[in-house]
Amino acid sequence: MIDLKILTIKDLLPITKVDYAAHVTPLSLLIVGDRLDQSSEVYINDILSPEFAVLSANRLLAQVPTSERKSPLRKVAAIATTPAMNRKSLLHFEMGKTVSSIAGLEKLIQAFCKILLQTPGTDRFRPTEGGGLMRIVGRNVSKGDSKNLQASVVSAVTRARDQLLARQSTDRRIPADERLLSASAEGVGFDTSTTTLSARIAVSAVSGKQAVANLTL
Repeated sequence: MIDLKILTIKDLLPITKVDYAAHVTPLSLLIVGDRLDQSSEVYINDILSPEFAVLSANRLLAQVPTSERKSPLRKVAAIATTPAMNRKSLLHFEMGKTVSSIAGLEKLIQAFCKILLQTPGTDRFRPTEGGGLMRIVGRNVSKGDSKNLQASVVSAVTRARDQLLARQSTDRRIPADERLLSASAEGVGFDTSTTTLSARIAVSAVSGKQAVANLTL
C-alpha cells in the first residue's frame, strides 16, 4: 500500500520584531529576526504570504495576504529552507496540488506524528491506538498545571512509540529508514505567562537516521 504525503515538518526561524512597513504598497510587514536570509516561506495569520523579499541576514519584507489586510495581526512565521536541531518546528497537514507518495525517514515521522496526535477511540479499525496529544492541547489549563502537562506529553510520546513499535513488529518488509528504533520527549517546558507548552521530540530510525521536532502547543 502506498502512503500519501499529508504531513510536512517546517522549521521556524526566530522572529524578534514585526512592524507594518511604511510607504510600501501593497500592504507589507517588516520582519526582524535571526538568519531570515534562510527563509523559504512566510506565513501571516497562518496564510502564505504571496511574496517576500530578503533585505539582509536579519530583515525581510513580506506582503500581507489579501484576505488578512483588514484582520488583526495575530501570528507571523518565517519558514527555514533547511532544518536545524535548535529550532522550533511547525507541523503542516496538507495535500499538495499533485498527489505524491512518501518514503524513508519522512514516512516514519508522518506515521509517528499521526499516532501521537490521534485520540484513542477515533479510529474504528484501531480503537485503542493513539498517543492522545491533541486531547492534551484541547485541555483547559492553569498556571499550576505545569508538571501535569509535562508528564502528559511524555506519556503521549511513550504511548505513540510503543504502539508504532508493536504495529511494525509484524511486518518484516519495512525498510530500515521507515522502521522506528526509538522516540522520546526531551526538554518539555511550560511557559506560565502564556500557558504555552513546548516539547523537543526526537525520533530515530533503525537505519540510524534521526529527526527532531521542536513543537509549541
